[in-house]
Formats: sequence, structure tokens, C-alpha cells
Amino acid sequence: MKYMIRFFEVVFLSLLMTTSLFAANQGPQLKFDEKSIAEEKGTSDNSKKEFIYGAEPIAKFGNDRNYFKLGAYASMRFEHDSASGIADTFTFRRFVLETDAKIASRFRIYSEIEFERFRKIELERDVTAQNGGLKVTQEIEGTNQSEIAIEQAWFELAFADWIRFQGGGVLIPVGRFNINHDDNLWNFPRRSLVDRGVPVLPTTAAWDELGLGLNGDVEVGEKSKLNYKVYVVNGVVLDAELEEVVQTRSPKRDKLELEAEFGISTGTFSQDIKNAKAVTGRLMYSPLLGHEFGFSGYWGRYTPEYLVGKNLTAVGVDTLQVFGNFDVEAEYVLSYFSGLKDVMSSFANAVGEGEVAVKSADSPDLESEIAFAPSRLVELKQGYWLELRYHWRPQWLTKSWFGKYFSDPHLIPLLRWEQAFLNGRITDATISGGQLTEYVTQNNQVDRLAVGLAFRLNPLAVFQLAYEYTQVNNGTPLAEVVNYLPTLSSQNNAVMFGAAFGF
Repeated sequence: MKYMIRFFEVVFLSLLMTTSLFAANQGPQLKFDEKSIAEEKGTSDNSKKEFIYGAEPIAKFGNDRNYFKLGAYASMRFEHDSASGIADTFTFRRFVLETDAKIASRFRIYSEIEFERFRKIELERDVTAQNGGLKVTQEIEGTNQSEIAIEQAWFELAFADWIRFQGGGVLIPVGRFNINHDDNLWNFPRRSLVDRGVPVLPTTAAWDELGLGLNGDVEVGEKSKLNYKVYVVNGVVLDAELEEVVQTRSPKRDKLELEAEFGISTGTFSQDIKNAKAVTGRLMYSPLLGHEFGFSGYWGRYTPEYLVGKNLTAVGVDTLQVFGNFDVEAEYVLSYFSGLKDVMSSFANAVGEGEVAVKSADSPDLESEIAFAPSRLVELKQGYWLELRYHWRPQWLTKSWFGKYFSDPHLIPLLRWEQAFLNGRITDATISGGQLTEYVTQNNQVDRLAVGLAFRLNPLAVFQLAYEYTQVNNGTPLAEVVNYLPTLSSQNNAVMFGAAFGF
């Protein structure tokens, strides 16, 4: 509770400072305008001699009423960490292919396909007649920790600017980061702690769900605007991932283990195993260009039908304030999983035994074991991040070689402070005879400070340099609460270099 009070004190002081600055300014200056930049550099007609990256779309067919756009963004990172057991590494963060088609003046189809840490996947299968029977062999080869996923895939029918009907795989509008998550739009080489690293969101960004809803923009006066999004979706669910372990040991028996880890995942894109829907929405108010305040929420059942029915409630508050070349951006998210202990008791009743193993007398050379366990379940999660940025455009840079070939080269010193609070994190849940015989929880706090310098070529491309310090209280290993640092250390210093590009 004291951290909540402290956080709202910080928010109040920030809003007070923002109000003072807002009163002293006539409004933000536009940092980037494609048309004016193209005209200044002589690229507004077909006679241009050099292509300037960022001055106009690279791949667009058609006109404003009917068009097809092909785009993508990609990012990579090099990272050095001080914590034990983590090697220096290059990471191919992701490549995301985007398509945007307006096939009629008021009908639009949009999609994003993500290849995360992905290089290849190979499948070899062979069926042969052999020794009076059939022999089936199969081999699967791929890159470690890879993922191919649909981030978005939706259609939109616009009746008017203030009412658009949308359906398909949509981004859940809880917090501004989840709906603006493209790597090349951000200046740090790692996503925010609240949205990705812990996360405080019910699941990691980019969080999408299958459903239907409405969105629209409403003009309020000459300069103010409201934007709303509201959806009914399948919703997140407590689901299983199967982990397989094969281990040789000496002098112990070799081991074969199958463990079903139950954690929160995005909802299904097929049959809803909860047989219950969730509602979510966001309301954004912009009193003036460059100033936004967002309020968002989510509510729905998170347990499958074979467990007791319990609901998830999530709320978010976010803001973006632009004062000339200076940006202030912040987000707060809270997720509450009601009745988590009751859910674990219901889970114990369904499972029967948490672990079952073959005795050594029956199998002297190989230990076989199956297990069921919770994975990163927390009753109450909350956290926030606050980011400060300054867009510096020195004349020596804009008049340099970069200014000739790129639409908006500038430097961005930046600072981000983040905290996440985990209350009721399950550290041990023992199941025996269909009963929950042991239930142990712990409260944790994760702090992270990052400072950096970004060199942005234009709004679509950036080079990133950052230092990051992360710590967890109570000496808890970072690996238990942070999903990107597999270490037993409770503190980590990281130096990162990243690059992100889009078109």
C-alpha cells in the first residue's frame, strides 16, 4: 500500500509540473512532417535524384481511398550482463511483416505476422515398409526460443470516423504500450518491464485476442479529441505448456521427466475453453496535439471450465505529453486474479497428484516422472514506468551526410524508471491425494533504471545505446520474477546496443 501511495504522489507532482509547463507553452511543435521535409530536400516530385529514407512510403499501391501497403519492422540487440550465468549475446529480437489493405473506401484489412528469435524450422518425415511392417521417422529442427505468431489480423468497416466496426485478432487496449509496441517506434533496446519483462499485464505485449468491437474518433471542440476502443473477446486463460526433460546422471538413475506447467496465456483462436467472454476497452482524451491521457480496463473469467470460475480484472492509466522537443510518457497497470488459492485447490482436485514417479525397484536404470505445477502465477500485480526524452537536432548533424539521405536525423538522450510489485506470487504449491497440502506465496518488488542515447535516422529507424540496472528485493533470484534474465543473482547491470528499422 505504501508503494501505491508513493506512486500516486509522484503522479500528482508530475501532473502539477505538467500543468505548469502546459500553461507556459502555446502547445507542442511538430517534430516531423513528411511533406515539408520532402519539399525542403527537393524530393516532392519525380525529379528527385536521391531517395530519402522516411520521406515517403516505400511500398504503397493505389490512392487514399483504395490502397495496399506492405511494411515491416525488425530489431536486434547486443547485450552484456553482470549477473552470473548470463553470456554476452547478440539477439535477433523479431521481424514483423505488416500488410494494410483498404479494399473499399470504408473497408480495411490489417495483419502482422511476427518471427521472434526465429531463423529456421525444418521437418523431415519418412514412412517406409520394413521388416514386414511400417517404419515412421520424424525429425524437427529449429532455432532455440523461436516463435512465429499472428500479432494482429483484423477487418474494419467504417460507418463514420466516430464508429468503426472491427473484428478478428485485435490488440487488447490496456495501456498505451500494448497498442503502440513496434520496436522501431521506441528508443530503448528492451521493452518496458511492466509490459514485457515481468509482466504486470496479464500476459506479455503484444497481447492480442480474438473478438469483435467498436472504435472511433470524436472531435471535441477545435483542438480536442476523444478516441475509444471497446471489444468482446475470448480472453486470457489458465492453460498448460508441456516441458520435456531428458537427463543422464551418475551415480543416480537417468531421468525422463514430463511437466505440465500451468500459467496465464492469451485466449484461444478456436474453441473457448472457458465458455466465457471478456470485455476490454480504452478511452483516450487529447486536449491538444501532443497531449494524451488514456484510461483502460479488462474484465473476464480466466479459469477453464474444469476449474472453479474466477475472474481477472486489469486497469491501466497512461499519458504522453510533448513540449517542443521534450517528451514525458508514462503508464501504470494493475492486474488482479481473484481467488487464486481457490483456483489452486480446484486444480489439485482435478489433478489428484502433483508428482508421480516410477520407483527404482520397478525401473533401476531410468527414473520416469510426470508433474503438474503452476508457472509464474501472482494474485495481484501492479507497476509503472516513466520515460523522459529530449529530441536534439544540432545543425552539424542535420547538415551532415545523414541529413542528405535520411529525413529526420537527431539524437535523443533518454531516461526510464520502472517498478513492478508482485503480491501473492506462488513459490510452492504441493498437491497430494487431490488436496492442496501446501500453498506458499511471496511478495516481490522489481526496480529497473535505464539511461540511454538513441540516434534516430527518421521516425522509422533508430540506433540505441543503453545502460540498465535491475534488482529484486529479498535476495530473490531474477530468474524467478523476470522472464529475460536466467540467473540466480538478484541484481544485474546491463549494457546494450540495439538497432530497429521499419518501412
